[in-house]
Amino acid sequence: MDEAESLLANATQFPHLDIVGVHIHIGSQIPDPGPLVAALDHVLPLAEHFEAIRALDLGGGFPVAYRVGETAAPPEEFARAVQDRLRSLDKPLKISMEPGRFIVADAGALIAQVQATKHSYGRRIITTDAGMTDLIRPALYDAYHEIVPVVQGKPLEELTDVAGPVCESSDFLGRERALPAMKRGDLLAVMTAGAYSATMASNYNGRPRAPEVLVEGNTFRVVRRRETWEDLTRAENDMTTNSGSSE
Repeated sequence: MDEAESLLANATQFPHLDIVGVHIHIGSQIPDPGPLVAALDHVLPLAEHFEAIRALDLGGGFPVAYRVGETAAPPEEFARAVQDRLRSLDKPLKISMEPGRFIVADAGALIAQVQATKHSYGRRIITTDAGMTDLIRPALYDAYHEIVPVVQGKPLEELTDVAGPVCESSDFLGRERALPAMKRGDLLAVMTAGAYSATMASNYNGRPRAPEVLVEGNTFRVVRRRETWEDLTRAENDMTTNSGSSE
């Protein structure tokens, strides 16, 4: 904050910059408006003291319920809390809040096909054709996504780890999940995968990225086709050699 105040106090030293706003970011999955209002209280003195400040971007990332039974505070709660805090402000400010994953997280599911089942070190493991290259959040920071069978069945008493096909020990979509007996070819749905799934997908281990399918009512259409091996090698195969004349 001291650095920000110093920069604003000396804004005339930067004649080619029009400094008009302050942007804060305290992370995403903010559980309720409390932390956001606390951050707002932290920067409001800057906005009040420096006349040039006409906008505040509060950052954000409205929360999403990843687990069954979880609830997430709706955007209206955040808006009301911010409005209440700004009522006593003497100057008009343009306020921005960033919805983040809230826009699309619930809109997507990653569909994985069971490739094999086994028992290892006393654990039941299902290996699927989807993994960290398709949804990296569980491998990257142990993020939780609900995993359900596409065809429902009675869960076994033995909890199941759901692993991907990539040769990395962190390649798991979920651990200790209550799932029914599964066999090769069965389908699993990894829920709340609309955000940070396809956008963070990669070709690591030479794996083509999965197709994206848009479901509209009772119809569906492919909006991004599945990648092929030819797609992965096109940059190398399309290389050409320019031959010059010796004349």
